[in-house]
Amino acid sequence: MTARTPVVVGGVVGWALALAPGQLPHPALLTAAVGTVLMLVGMGVGGCCALVAGRRRPITRRMLLCSAAVSVLLVVASHRWQVRVADGIGVAAPGPEWIAASAGIPLAVAAAVAVVPGRVWAVGAVVAALIGAPAARAHAAEPDVPADPAITYSRLDRSSDVDARARDLVARWARKPATSAVVVIVPTGSGWVDTSAVTGFEERFHGDVAFVAMQYSAVPSWQAYLTSPDAATDSAIAVVRALDQRLRTLPTRPDVYVFGQSLGAIGADAARGWADRAGVRLTGTVLSGPPAGTVEPLPDCARRTVLANATDPVVDADASLLWRPPTRDVTTIGAPRAAAPWIPGVSFVGTALDLAVSLDGPVGTGHHYGVEQGLAAAPCQAIGPRAAS
Repeated sequence: MTARTPVVVGGVVGWALALAPGQLPHPALLTAAVGTVLMLVGMGVGGCCALVAGRRRPITRRMLLCSAAVSVLLVVASHRWQVRVADGIGVAAPGPEWIAASAGIPLAVAAAVAVVPGRVWAVGAVVAALIGAPAARAHAAEPDVPADPAITYSRLDRSSDVDARARDLVARWARKPATSAVVVIVPTGSGWVDTSAVTGFEERFHGDVAFVAMQYSAVPSWQAYLTSPDAATDSAIAVVRALDQRLRTLPTRPDVYVFGQSLGAIGADAARGWADRAGVRLTGTVLSGPPAGTVEPLPDCARRTVLANATDPVVDADASLLWRPPTRDVTTIGAPRAAAPWIPGVSFVGTALDLAVSLDGPVGTGHHYGVEQGLAAAPCQAIGPRAAS
């Protein structure tokens, strides 16, 4: 099969998108896999353009050499960027094998596509789908919750409504020794409660604190965000409402804080907003790593602190990255952000790749937070310097 110029150019452009610079290191296999898929898409688009334009002439030697030279320059520049961001967050930098895999695997697949008949690829794709589909199904697992007696936790129970579960949760909390502060933790989608955040709150209040948390989903946050976006909001409001009703019967009211990370941050901020409208007193709210565009703007001195690692792609990931740079209005923490230029479309791909590895780095990088979440709790916090990224 003779390659045509639009097919080769389309393949190179598609593959190059997988080299888009991000704020986190992209493993070689991830880059190679995404590069292969985008390359095949680019080749398909190029082939369609060739058919529409009626240009069936094979690619010239000069064009082939130019494409090869551009590809070499792109992968070398991308490797240098990978080394830079790895050094910036304190992890091992990729070696020459990163270049070999990122360029070699897509090239090998492109060569196979040019040689192997299309019907063979079609059969292979069907077989792979039949084998991989059962393994790709999400299975509910027990939520990861710290074994801390200060935590009162309600596991997901679809046989009871959210308000009944919240009242039962608060009743169980009320049977424990009283503390000067109580933190309503809104878990992530899978029901996970961050041990580091709990440790931070315990340090902040010198151990005189209790926690209540209610699971609202059993799948990863991104799946819960897409399939049941209101679950975090409804459960958080139910817990805050039930807690307030119980506290009204007590002679001494502890300080009440609301905390949420990732998808939990959406629920926590919704509970804060509901409390403001309902006249329910909250001492403070802490949000860490909220998804882009999900946090309500508030005055600088508000009973809420929003934390985001400088390299956290969750805070930036939004369709608007296709046409404008990301904007932030949060307290930026963690490892510094690399000065990557914003490129329309390309930066969107780089951020999407960052999402795939956002939990792989050390604390303070990507979507990985630490004790600073609990230590940030305060009655009145200024939103801090704006970090335009």
